[in-house]
Amino acid sequence: MKNLLLLCTLLLCNYANGQNLSIEEARTENIDVRISDKKTLDVNMDLVLPKDLKISSNRMLIITPVVRNGSQEALLTPVYIYGRKREIISKRKNRLPIAGSQVLRRKNHKEQVINYQGSVPYEAWMKGGNVLLEQELCACGNNQEETTTNQLTGIPKLYEIPEIQYCTPVNETVKRRVFKGTAYIDFPVNKTVIYPDYRKNPVELARIDSTLQGFKNRDVRSISIHGYASPESPYTHNAFLAKERTQALKKYIIDKFGMADSLFTTGYTPEDWEGLVRFARESDLKDRDRILEIAHQDIHPDNKEQLLKRLGETYLYISQHWFPALRHSDYEIEYVLPNFTPAQARIMAKQDPSQLSLFEMYNAAQLCEKGSAEYNEIMEAAVRVFPDSPEANLNAAAMELERGNLEAAKKYLKKADMSSPAAQSNMKRITLLEEEQK
Repeated sequence: MKNLLLLCTLLLCNYANGQNLSIEEARTENIDVRISDKKTLDVNMDLVLPKDLKISSNRMLIITPVVRNGSQEALLTPVYIYGRKREIISKRKNRLPIAGSQVLRRKNHKEQVINYQGSVPYEAWMKGGNVLLEQELCACGNNQEETTTNQLTGIPKLYEIPEIQYCTPVNETVKRRVFKGTAYIDFPVNKTVIYPDYRKNPVELARIDSTLQGFKNRDVRSISIHGYASPESPYTHNAFLAKERTQALKKYIIDKFGMADSLFTTGYTPEDWEGLVRFARESDLKDRDRILEIAHQDIHPDNKEQLLKRLGETYLYISQHWFPALRHSDYEIEYVLPNFTPAQARIMAKQDPSQLSLFEMYNAAQLCEKGSAEYNEIMEAAVRVFPDSPEANLNAAAMELERGNLEAAKKYLKKADMSSPAAQSNMKRITLLEEEQK
């Protein structure tokens, strides 16, 4: 960590404690207070003894920097300034201060400059405290005659906690969206016509109808349908079934909702071996590994099917429980959402935030007071609608930092772009705040 430097050139001001010296006081210049990488509080300054500061021959002036915060304090190494006779007697009687202290004889009527350097171990209680300068004038027998205490400067912060950072999402000129769904329609054996009342079709078709009804008034640009059959008949026959059943679903949608044929694209996969592999990997069947081995063999699909049938009871199980789910149609609906002004988006955020872009949500939030319930609700809606968006997660993390929820902020930052300066700054803020709480 780099040293945090607080450089002040302040003239001494009288502190509330003590009395003023009857003589001219020492003053300070070029005050430099910092916290080092070794966690020491270092104080560097020039102590200036002006011409008018007169110390009589038998007196001594002790200047001591003090770190104080409330009732707690720490003394730095003092400076001893002697009158002529006082120094001579102290030397003769071996009463000079211990090694490490600065000792100086006062030359009255001359300005003297003392380059002071002192340090003490930095402790937590010093945060928010001050550096002061005590001056004690002592007579014979070290009797204290007068004392002044002057405040020099505050203690610099051990580290600077970064401000909370948000990011402005990129604006979408065209708000294209894709809805993905899967239809499991039951067909009689070898049939390719949809019978609405057949088996589970009433429930499945109702679900499809409900989905498509939501797009009735939207700007639908395209619909793609891809059909699959299960691997339980000759491959060529399954290709026919997959293709024709896909066309049957397309016809159902066109007839039901009056959509143009030009909106549709269709495709098919004769046998859904990928789906079979997925089921096998997630199962605990005794023949699980053998099923996977067969599925991955580079042989004709009909030969694979024959190998599966040799598994006996296992084949009966997968034909009853897996194959129905492998007969499905996946569809994608591409549509375009309308654009909203910030004021409109603010209203829509309460009604249906899925209609909004991330940019529109961000602008809507700017109309609210930061930290308000409405502001937070919009930010939460943004990350709910766009759960994998780095921008949405960064702003949600920033919102949680405003609330003081560090754990929630960290959760969102996991999905933010940690190479961005804003995300790095927010993570640094979390780290430093956690250190403070220890």
